[in-house]
Amino acid sequence: MSEPLTQRIVILGGGTSGWLCAAYMANNLGRHDQGGPHITLVESSDIPTIGVGEATIPPIKSAIAGTGLGEREFLKAANASFKLAIRFDGWMKAPADSPHSFYHAFGPHGRMGKEPLAPYWAMLPKDERPSFVDWSMNNAAVIHVLKGAKRPGDKDFTGPIDYAYHFDAGLLAQLLKERAKSLGVDHVVDTVQSVRRDGETILSITTDGGQVLEGDLFVDCSGFHARLIEKELEEPFRDLNDVLFCDRAIACPVKYGDPDAPILPYTKSTARRNGWIWDVPLQDRRGTGIVFSSRHTDAEEARADLLEYLGEAAEGATPRELKFRVGYRDRSWRGNCVAIGLSGGFIEPLESTGIYITDIAIRWLTDFCLPKGQYAAAAEAFNARIRGCYEDVIDFVKLHYVLSDRDDSDFWIENRDPASIPESLQQKLDMWSLRMPSEYEFGHLPAVFSYSNYVQVMLGMGFHPPAELLAGRFSRTEEAARVSAEIQKVAKSGVSVLPGHRELLEQLTAKA
Repeated sequence: MSEPLTQRIVILGGGTSGWLCAAYMANNLGRHDQGGPHITLVESSDIPTIGVGEATIPPIKSAIAGTGLGEREFLKAANASFKLAIRFDGWMKAPADSPHSFYHAFGPHGRMGKEPLAPYWAMLPKDERPSFVDWSMNNAAVIHVLKGAKRPGDKDFTGPIDYAYHFDAGLLAQLLKERAKSLGVDHVVDTVQSVRRDGETILSITTDGGQVLEGDLFVDCSGFHARLIEKELEEPFRDLNDVLFCDRAIACPVKYGDPDAPILPYTKSTARRNGWIWDVPLQDRRGTGIVFSSRHTDAEEARADLLEYLGEAAEGATPRELKFRVGYRDRSWRGNCVAIGLSGGFIEPLESTGIYITDIAIRWLTDFCLPKGQYAAAAEAFNARIRGCYEDVIDFVKLHYVLSDRDDSDFWIENRDPASIPESLQQKLDMWSLRMPSEYEFGHLPAVFSYSNYVQVMLGMGFHPPAELLAGRFSRTEEAARVSAEIQKVAKSGVSVLPGHRELLEQLTAKA
């Protein structure tokens, strides 16, 4: 006899996480009137959606495609732009007339057969080498001249170079809501009053309006409120503020001074005394804000720091403060309840991973949720993968702080305190101080970041073994130089065939 399948899914909470979950599951599990599960999303009317300007990493393309939306439709409705990289400014000490800057770009970097180019770049004389991205990646030239990620005729979600998006999270949530409802998802606007359960199994929720919603599976997308996973099931939250100090943000959207100004095809992350500033270019505005540590500064000082960065662009803007907890839950899936998005965890958005963890959790849940009798085994596998994702992101984000040599505040100095560095990251740094990372150390789920990601940040921040330790093993220097020259030649050809970023967006959205 076949196992009973999940027939009723109740999603608590809207926003990007809730509606992405609803749209993705409905599109991939089938409409209820065609044999798929019955999906209901419940959200309160008094919780505003904040569209601060979201930055993402390349898997977002398959997440959007997985809902059945077209790329042009998405770009137009979500005020979205293309993202080819993150540019980090001021994360290392440097002369005032030549501030430190490096790119973390998408895609692999150059190689000779099975041998990567990274060690050869590290052996170049310091005063003669270009940036690592310029030397080894074919998208560098495109980034510098603010080109778009693709040609107007390329198929949806594809192009000659890898890319992600920037978008307005509030607008995307609205688009996903429309898509989910078109797929038969029921929408209930009300607040949960009570929860009925049997042990760890949630049986139903009752709303203030008296509606009783029974379900086989409950998905908690209620944000930091964590109404089901924390308030009801009391799953603990692992606070990691002793590792990553930033716990506040002040967001401030600003208009372009010139409506025809070029749109950057990358996110900017600018280090400040007690945190860092994000600058996310959308089609008609910039989403900006400062992430900071409340242990090292206060909101007033952080706000002044942000306004100084923005200059005249801040005139008439209304910054608002956001508070968050850094960490995650060991068990995002308890019984028949799964926490996704902020209810499951949050890591500061330095490497644009928030939507990715939500996306990958939704995909795994979609694969795992159908046989009810396997919830316990599915939960164990799901939780192990999500923990692995969070641990990988924490190590990678902390890497930026540990490698920084800034000493202009306690914030930066204390970030290098060994007591604040995860043992897993310290082990990596100990190994990589004497040898380059090996590609065999990366690339397996649930890892989020690959060899190329780590190498770009390490070399961008000046961390690599001494050249004399590399020279004996990596001896194909002339061939490496030829390969690099060929990469740069290909990169220049990309500049000639790709349109400007704003021009590309105008062409794609005009046809949406």
